[in-house]
Amino acid sequence: VQQEYIEIPQAVTKSSYPLSDAQRRLWVLSQFEEGSSAYNMPSQVELDGSYDITNFEKAILATIERHEILRTVFQEDEIGEVRQVIRTSEELDFKITQLDYSQENNTFELAEDYITNDSYESFDLENGPLLRASIIQVAKDQYIFYYNMHHIISDGWSMEVLAKDVFSHYEAYQTNSAPSLIPLRIQYKDYSEWQLSQLESSSLSSARSYWTEQFTGELPLLDLPSSRMRPKVKTHHGHNLGTYINATTSQQLKDFSHENGGSLFMGVLAVWNVLMHRYTSESDIIIGTPVAGREHSDLSNQIGFYVNTLVLRNQVEEGDSLKSFYSRLKDNTLAGYG
Repeated sequence: VQQEYIEIPQAVTKSSYPLSDAQRRLWVLSQFEEGSSAYNMPSQVELDGSYDITNFEKAILATIERHEILRTVFQEDEIGEVRQVIRTSEELDFKITQLDYSQENNTFELAEDYITNDSYESFDLENGPLLRASIIQVAKDQYIFYYNMHHIISDGWSMEVLAKDVFSHYEAYQTNSAPSLIPLRIQYKDYSEWQLSQLESSSLSSARSYWTEQFTGELPLLDLPSSRMRPKVKTHHGHNLGTYINATTSQQLKDFSHENGGSLFMGVLAVWNVLMHRYTSESDIIIGTPVAGREHSDLSNQIGFYVNTLVLRNQVEEGDSLKSFYSRLKDNTLAGYG
């Protein structure tokens, strides 16, 4: 049954606004030592060719004006509650860093060092800005547009939106025309108030019951074998490890997933569950996976922190075939996303 479209309403204008549920969690985590820089989201785009840097800077500032969340800081009110405070562009007084390494011998190393160092530089959530932007010249007609946002105002989807909006504004300035962007009817503050009202509504009672039932009783903990001891105090000194699956194996997994009525994601999730079972001998396995959190069509062109973690609990039973386990996991995944 197709659900009726109901637009997200605009919030009443106020001096400050509540945090979304996701922002509140991240704000708490960011208060710990090293917590803030752990949630930095750096990105970069190479600019090849002749660019009008003055117009590119204007495009960045226009994007900041378009999205209120890029001008948002997080401050306690008189009763100690953390709130979103939206600053005007004039109050924010955003500065774009310009660097010219084009005459240096180690151009790209200097640019890489600068980006690496900035990637770990903490943001001031209370005073902002929570976005930094730099234009780094590395050759006569070659630049790097580098930007870094705190996760509390952004997510992976948002990084793409920001880049797209900057380039749309740039093209408009270059051609002396209006940018090809649909005006934003709502902003992140409108979403956060709407989301909180949804959480308090009776319409979510079935979802609340579902998740309560999913995680009732004693919850299992994956105790993976490790070459190192887990530190007594949590740090953010982890590393990323990657691997590649060859094309033949990838295609076989795709075919298996589709032939059994599911998706490649479900196939990978099933394999991961089985792998965790093999490593730990645990049968009851809980795995978290990120979801975009933009189910409402009003949110597709927004910058903000919408991503959420969906927690999926599956049981790997002795004697299971991959096909029978996949079937249960598929149904469980669809119920979780539903």
